[in-house]
Amino acid sequence: MHRHFTATAFIVDSKKRTLLLWHKRLGRWMPPGGHVDEHELPEEAARRECKEETGLDVEIIGDAQEDLFTGNPQEGRMLKKPIAMLLEEIPAYPLRNEPAHQHIDFLFLARPLDKAQILTLNTEEGCEMRWFSKSEVEKLDETKEIFANVKTYILQMLG
Repeated sequence: MHRHFTATAFIVDSKKRTLLLWHKRLGRWMPPGGHVDEHELPEEAARRECKEETGLDVEIIGDAQEDLFTGNPQEGRMLKKPIAMLLEEIPAYPLRNEPAHQHIDFLFLARPLDKAQILTLNTEEGCEMRWFSKSEVEKLDETKEIFANVKTYILQMLG
């Protein structure tokens, strides 16, 4: 089974809403995300995918962690710690000649860098995009509107 690294960003704004796109291929509300390009860090991919799919420049927020390179920055640096890592089963997609495969998905929390940014939907990926409050996410149907794991992460983040 082929596996691809992917990165997803749950964008949360100052009003405690999350931005979701109606994903054309999956037919569900999804946060922005996609494949990690060669020589790209997962946090860079999450930031790039946000810009490509929504038009937003975002800050990727990492979970707190001890800096293991303090005093020795020549040895390396700490990366943003994802809020979760998933192994997702991706079904075959004959229209694109894609066999079934798996995604190793790095999930990140993100926030918009500037409140004045204009949303720009990438219509190749989605056909609609909007901000959702916690109560709106709670009402989404897990059998036809949103994947259960996506809904769970959103509800945990929006607390």
